[in-house]
Amino acid sequence: MTYFRKILTIAALLVCAATAGAADFFSGLGVRTSMEVTIPSGGRGFYGNGAGFTAGVSYSVPLAGNFSFDPELLFVYSTMSDKSEVMVDDHYYNGAARTFGLRVPLMFSYNFSLHRNVPMAVSTGPWLNINLSARQNLLPNMEAPVAVPAQKTNLFDQGWKRFDAQWGLKLSFTFAESYFVGITTGVAFTPLASFGDKDKKIRIHRNTIAISLGYNF
Repeated sequence: MTYFRKILTIAALLVCAATAGAADFFSGLGVRTSMEVTIPSGGRGFYGNGAGFTAGVSYSVPLAGNFSFDPELLFVYSTMSDKSEVMVDDHYYNGAARTFGLRVPLMFSYNFSLHRNVPMAVSTGPWLNINLSARQNLLPNMEAPVAVPAQKTNLFDQGWKRFDAQWGLKLSFTFAESYFVGITTGVAFTPLASFGDKDKKIRIHRNTIAISLGYNF
């Protein structure tokens, strides 16, 4: 009997600690910015890794226990370096692909704390990317015998998508109650671009990893 009383007492203390700790976790509005690296998969002969950034707002909504819903609205600029030459009007060009758009991560988080002054969270959920612009700035091949002007191409005319989706995973820390640091990765589950014939269909997916900074109001 004494053994079971001890177990119940420990369980009750853990529940009380979790309930009390949940009140210390942030809820409300925050701002976020990140440096992001895009790692394309599929069609690796066309594009390589590229750098970019995100900036926007987040809002944390408490749920049951230590869980919360943390949607964000972010402006996204991303690039992918070229790995092959492009022929336009019988001339070869090189140039990185650049996209501008919005991202809507719909993340669910579990909040906990290994130290009372440093709340932490593990978050996961889907992201929707809304691509407003996708262009490739083509620079002339300097080895060409005759100089040719630079070109720009609209990648939406080349099979790039207005929408693509990723699944996100994030580990975050909050310091001094307001300062946010996070490490985030996003794995694509729909293609960013799809082109080619049925026998040689090429699908390019956008995978990302980022370090985020923010402030909670």
